[in-house]
Amino acid sequence: MKIDANFSVTRGDFRLNIDTIFSAGAVTAVLGPNGSGKSTLLRVLAGLQRIDSGEIVFGDQVVNKAPSIHVVPQERSVGVVFQDYALFPHLCVLDNIAFGPRSLGLSRKASQARAQSQLASLGITDLGPRKPNQISGGQAQRVALARALATEPNVLLLDEPLSALDVQTREGVRAELEKQINGFGGCVVFVTHDPLDAMLLADRVIVLEDGSIAQQGTPSELAARPQTDYVATLMGVNLIRGVADQGVLQVDGGGVLSVPQVELRGAALAVLRPEAITLHLLRPEGSARNVWQGRVRALTPMHDRIRVSIDALPPVVATITHSALADLKLSVGTPIWVSAKTLTIEAFEVGAKKELE
Repeated sequence: MKIDANFSVTRGDFRLNIDTIFSAGAVTAVLGPNGSGKSTLLRVLAGLQRIDSGEIVFGDQVVNKAPSIHVVPQERSVGVVFQDYALFPHLCVLDNIAFGPRSLGLSRKASQARAQSQLASLGITDLGPRKPNQISGGQAQRVALARALATEPNVLLLDEPLSALDVQTREGVRAELEKQINGFGGCVVFVTHDPLDAMLLADRVIVLEDGSIAQQGTPSELAARPQTDYVATLMGVNLIRGVADQGVLQVDGGGVLSVPQVELRGAALAVLRPEAITLHLLRPEGSARNVWQGRVRALTPMHDRIRVSIDALPPVVATITHSALADLKLSVGTPIWVSAKTLTIEAFEVGAKKELE
């Protein structure tokens, strides 16, 4: 079920204007700076906020049409995972998950059976009798996701689903989240502040700035052709695909990288942030294990930094200061050496069901 959204909404002095389509079976990430309207968009889709003008259509159902139609949340086929998870503290995990189906009219027995099924699908059956204050943050995120899915919604909304987790927990939960949303047949919309989450999980990205859509497209489209300074900064990570084995990534298209994740085997995605790259006019001597040669393709000013696009194997984007640019005397076509320390690279297994652009 797709969502056609063409509306405006005002909250205090802030106004959000949206005109887009969320496609059925696709995962859409919504990114933007604080105050850009991300959470307001999610509240509107969930039915928690009325619109001032326009309309929103879920499939064939008009759920909002200002000023006359506003379908309340419980009458929309929507599952929501809130940023703070919002689990009922007085209910055990099983009853938290069963709450949704029960509120839709299922019997207690049927609701708990569905809850058990969700727990099993997430591999957390043992958490059923525990209270929310007896589980970890990563476990709470999985429980919140199970509760959202237990109503068998057509639309799944996630508000910063990974932001409350520590770095070690985040990777495992991200992998589980990817598995669940790839198996979800409806429309998925998730708000995040981390472009890496968008790169790894989303088919499509919407970037909000000042209450409107600054840019939208696939992660690769936004990374390749950013249309605002914010989008360029946000999506400016280097995504490098290849095949990993014992800490070595054979890059698709040519080149080799040393990565710290020595346990990885098979198709992998390496993430190298532009600020972690060092540029040299001569081949560098030092501790960096990743050293390769290229040529400057483009120089783009970005506030107090310069974005340097480099043709190489692999091709990368680096960011340097204006003083570094002057010292290196870079221009389009300048031969350049690139170096990056192994520990600055994050490599992940490529999900079997998710093809990154």
